[in-house]
Amino acid sequence: MKWKTKWIIAVLMAIGVFTYAKMEEMGVVSKPITQYVTTGKDFIVMKKWVSSIIGDSNEDTIAVSASSEEDIPFALYESMQPYKDGVIVSYMNAMPITAQGDGLVVFTGSTRQSGKTVTVLYDDGDEVTYGFVGSFKKLPYSTVKKGDTLALMNEEAIYLKVKREGIVLEASVLATYFSDTKQ
Repeated sequence: MKWKTKWIIAVLMAIGVFTYAKMEEMGVVSKPITQYVTTGKDFIVMKKWVSSIIGDSNEDTIAVSASSEEDIPFALYESMQPYKDGVIVSYMNAMPITAQGDGLVVFTGSTRQSGKTVTVLYDDGDEVTYGFVGSFKKLPYSTVKKGDTLALMNEEAIYLKVKREGIVLEASVLATYFSDTKQ
């Protein structure tokens, strides 16, 4: 299916959900939808459902040859210091911030805590926040695939925070979390 058709279907579904929620709020309909579609995880489920209907194929895939060694950029840090609910991680060089798996960008913007920030809800349920980024490469509610560039670092440091099942992982666990991440 062409990308225009996919976007039209996605927009129509979003309009349908928001319209139905507004009708529920006004008392026009009695079956609630807002209790089913209120979190980023619900949008992931909807994304998978729509993808199965549309038949999201990988026709755009191009075969290339490359080194079989897999780099894990977040594991190659110089220092990691606890900061707020996450950590500040410093690196030798600024690098692109890539998606660690398939997911949905749920936030791009600025916060007091972490400056320019990107938050991704991955299909495995982990919500990862990347802060102090230099420039955004994805818009909110964009789907991402493993390896997609989310943002670019401006400096040689980044803020990282991970939520798993709604619970923020402690700073001491994040070193292991990012060293296990296959990026």
